[in-house]
Amino acid sequence: MNPTGLDELAEYIDQLIGVSAETGERSQIVAARARPVSRLGLALEPWEGLAEWARTERLDALFLHRHWRLDTPALPLELGVVANHAPFDERLGLGFNRQLAQVLGLESLEPLGERAGQPLGMVGSLAPLSPGELVQRLEQHFGAVEDVVPGRPERVERIAVVRAMNDALVREAAGLGVTAYVTGQLRVPARRALADTGMYAIAIGHARSERWGLGLLERLLRERWPGLSLVMAPPRD
Repeated sequence: MNPTGLDELAEYIDQLIGVSAETGERSQIVAARARPVSRLGLALEPWEGLAEWARTERLDALFLHRHWRLDTPALPLELGVVANHAPFDERLGLGFNRQLAQVLGLESLEPLGERAGQPLGMVGSLAPLSPGELVQRLEQHFGAVEDVVPGRPERVERIAVVRAMNDALVREAAGLGVTAYVTGQLRVPARRALADTGMYAIAIGHARSERWGLGLLERLLRERWPGLSLVMAPPRD
């Protein structure tokens, strides 16, 4: 069976990723429609051709990560829209994400950092790799990386995967034995800590990490409703 409607879809997404610890947000039904959901589109944010894409793909509903610029009147009358922003960022991206840890081969996970009671990232151990091999592994799973700041270690056995980057987080990670810090975007205030600790830093890219999270949501929804047709929006790069 597929979701009976937007309410069931939104409720299940909330079960998967919960309520935002930082903002209290949960999934929001932006455009309510009564029809059952058989074909669901998934996109990070609206774009000019969204309405035509939805018509071409014969979508019943759409999931958006960011819906703020959505031109709701232009959408097909039958299209329902569910949005989820903060919980998606906190639990489907480069934070304490057990599914990502499994993909990367990380074990013995520990939380790193904290905001509103929610870890900002995770530290985990993996079979020893050269820094170049670690970059190749990340490229394999994310498609590419955006930037690399070289460090001093010749082998990497503990890495941090964090959705933020600052001086304190880099030093906290170093105190946990981390020699490679994986994040979305490199931040200038962390450069001194990277130099002091000799840590590698690898930036996946903000949009690229979000697309990975959207793909994870697609897989989780497919596991729950194998008969649901899921359509990923075309990349906007």
